[in-house]
Amino acid sequence: MEAQKPSEWFVLMKLKLKTAQEYAANQPWQNWSIYRVPRRLREAQDNKVYVTQTVSIGPYHPTDEQLQSMDRHKWIALSRTLEHSGQDLDVYLDAIKRVEKQARACFQEDISHLSSNEFVEMMVLDGCFILELFHCSPKTENAHDLEAVIYNRTMIDDILLDLVMLENQIPLSILDRLLEIISNNQPNYRAVDLALNLFNAEWLTCTQSLLHQEPQQNPISLHNSWWQTFEKSPPEYVRKWYSFGLDSKRNHRQLIPRVTELQESGVKLRRRSSNQFWDIKFNKGVLEIPSLWIQDSTKPTLLNLAAFEQCHLDIKEAAITSYLVFMECLIKSPEDVSYLNRHGIVQHLLGDDTEVVDMLKIVAKEMLTDAHSNRYANLGDDVNAYCCQRRNIWRANLLRNYFNNPWVIISLVAAFFLLLLTVTQTVYTVWPFYRSAP
Repeated sequence: MEAQKPSEWFVLMKLKLKTAQEYAANQPWQNWSIYRVPRRLREAQDNKVYVTQTVSIGPYHPTDEQLQSMDRHKWIALSRTLEHSGQDLDVYLDAIKRVEKQARACFQEDISHLSSNEFVEMMVLDGCFILELFHCSPKTENAHDLEAVIYNRTMIDDILLDLVMLENQIPLSILDRLLEIISNNQPNYRAVDLALNLFNAEWLTCTQSLLHQEPQQNPISLHNSWWQTFEKSPPEYVRKWYSFGLDSKRNHRQLIPRVTELQESGVKLRRRSSNQFWDIKFNKGVLEIPSLWIQDSTKPTLLNLAAFEQCHLDIKEAAITSYLVFMECLIKSPEDVSYLNRHGIVQHLLGDDTEVVDMLKIVAKEMLTDAHSNRYANLGDDVNAYCCQRRNIWRANLLRNYFNNPWVIISLVAAFFLLLLTVTQTVYTVWPFYRSAP
């Protein structure tokens, strides 16, 4: 009897299964460093915070007509790079072609629609543009040459904001390779050093750094550890995940009471001197928070950095995400903002304090963090434990109700002396009778 041939549908399923197995075996996610914003985050925010407005970098937004107007400046930057390095264009193209496969692997989204020539041209053009901006930034001695690349100096702020967009990136390895050519294979600095010179400290917060000081795990090991944990105990691990979004239908653990509740419980808030705005400490009833300067660029910058953490890091390592959730729990009203402003903790250039509350409410929406082991979990437990102690609440009420007004203090002091005099008079009155008693 002749064997029945497999149906076309069955053959197609087998092919799909084989493709999936090959994909899983290659583990392409281990090389990803440039991501698309997760739909969960994009739908929770105004889309503008994730979309470039001035310049397109990389393959995710190459067809936007408005962004293509900046291409002229990219070609100017390339011309200046060739002039400074004394190298021909083909040297740059050949160098990037040799690392094309590794560079493509950095992108989460499939970019196979770009031919090899198109991809290499994009990497060289965008890379040289970024490096020229780094060299001609206002912090460097070549700042006066900025007009040779960007004729309008006011445009630089818009470009810098675009360069922190999650989807507007190229691999750092491309920039490092271009730097090697520019310096004749003897680089005395890396692309990351140039980037930090431009984007560190004052650019966002005026005083703090965006960087982790403690050593970070390798992204590959972070992905592996996440999956290993998930495979071992999925039900328990999933239940530990909380979204601190403001959807009223979603239950979530309150990380820390708001400012006014902390005051009522006797917690004092002070500005902390630190070079990291998330370096928050609590000790003996004092919550110390570094100063944060909020301006128009703060919201998109923090959201894109948090989106990168959500895509690239273990949730427990997401410092900015944890910080946003913490601050949203802390600030619930304009009165909370006003108090922090008076103590130098939150300063802003927004319209009023209500806008700060609304901004934090928006940026914390749909942020996922591990409620039991995020950066501030232990701190939050300590603060909540302190707030639950009755003696702290009584002391706070006493200080607030009786020692917050100088006239009340004077009245209490006068009453104390009056009581003391009364007791003294009573003692002197009774004492002779006591001594004369048989």
